[in-house]
Amino acid sequence: MGYDQKFVFESIQDAESIRQYLEAVMEGLHKGRLVVSAGQEEFVLQPRELLTFAVKARKRGGAGRLSLTISWRCPEEETPKQGNTLKIEA
Repeated sequence: MGYDQKFVFESIQDAESIRQYLEAVMEGLHKGRLVVSAGQEEFVLQPRELLTFAVKARKRGGAGRLSLTISWRCPEEETPKQGNTLKIEA
């Protein structure tokens, strides 16, 4: 049985810096390997072929939030859930 590992990083960034992080995530998904690090802490993830992708958006008063979650399970025999098609526009 595995054990929990967790990496957390939060900071204020400009939109260009966040775009670069998202491009690095896209490349990591393409290669099947993501490495996130901050200081001495490094975390290696190996996304599988079938991933769960969740998007949450919220506006309240003058603030907005967009949360993206990408997750996967190790057993490759699992059947993916079928849902609606997501569309993201600029």
